[in-house]
This record gives sequence, C-alpha cells and structure tokens, in this order.
Amino acid sequence: MANITRIEWLLYLGLFALALSLRVYDLSAKAMHHDESLHAYYSWELFQGSGLIHNPMLHGPLQMQLTSLIFFLFGDTDVTARILYVSAGTILIILPIFFRNLLGKHGAIMVAVLLSISPSMVYFSRFARNDILIALFTFGMVITMWNYLISGNKKNLYLMSGLLALSFSTKENAYLIVGTLGLY
Repeated sequence: MANITRIEWLLYLGLFALALSLRVYDLSAKAMHHDESLHAYYSWELFQGSGLIHNPMLHGPLQMQLTSLIFFLFGDTDVTARILYVSAGTILIILPIFFRNLLGKHGAIMVAVLLSISPSMVYFSRFARNDILIALFTFGMVITMWNYLISGNKKNLYLMSGLLALSFSTKENAYLIVGTLGLY
C-alpha cells in the first residue's frame, strides 16, 4: 500500500461513501425474503437466549452469531438484521487497494468502482444471507494468498487461516473455494 496518493485515498473514501449510501438507502423498504427471515429469526432466537442448534439448512452459524450480537447492540429490526451484510459489502469496496501492486493504480480503482455500483453486489449487500460474507472472505483469501506468494511473509498465511475459518463457519461452499485456490 505504499505510495498511495492523497487523491487516491479521497477516491476510495468517496467510493466507500457511495457504496455505503447505495447499500443503506431505504434498507427497510422491502419485506424480508424467506431466506432472510430464517436467518433473522434464528439470530433473534439466539439473541433471546434460546441458543443456536446448527441446522445445515441455515449453512454456518457465524452469521446468526454476528447478527444476534448486532441485535444485542442495536435492537432487533429488519434494518439491523441486514447491517452485517451491508457492512461486509461495503468493506469489500476497500479491498482492491491490496491488489494495487498487481492491478495498478487505475485498475484497482476501477475494481472498486465496479464493486461499488454493481447491481448484483448492491443487491447481495442488502440481503440478509451469507453470499456477501463469502465474497468478502474469498476476496480476502485471494489477496492474502497472492501477497504470500509474492513476499513469502507468513503473516499472510495466518490471515488466510483466519479468513478460511470464517468461511468454513459461514457456508459449505468454502470447501469448493479452498479446492479452487489450492489448484492455483
């Protein structure tokens, strides 16, 4: 991340603000989709003290645990049920900075622009399901793997291990992602 100019930081900050506004605007306007309601309900059950029994239908427990924490901190509403996913989708916008050495200054900014305004990315960042969490963790794993291959710094392996653990506790397709990254 060396040699990032003030203008680049301002561009990333502007894209972050744009992405956040697109993801937060009128977040409670649409009714919850069936999958969203399941994740919100079981998060609410955990928040209420009923515990959480793993059910493969809901994928991994991480999203229920984090959403119940959000319910504890901010209350239980449709908006707070979606805040975790809004946060993950917005953080995703900043990650191209870490690929700047590979993509170049303009390439990394363009990736951030496309992630910010992509209708699919905006939709899944407003949707209380684990897809955007997996996208965030996978992008993070790709970055840490790439940085490890370039630098050999073991810190990247530790970061990747943490992201891998988060992925496994989020959704089962983490096994396929590990296999795909392993083939590289």
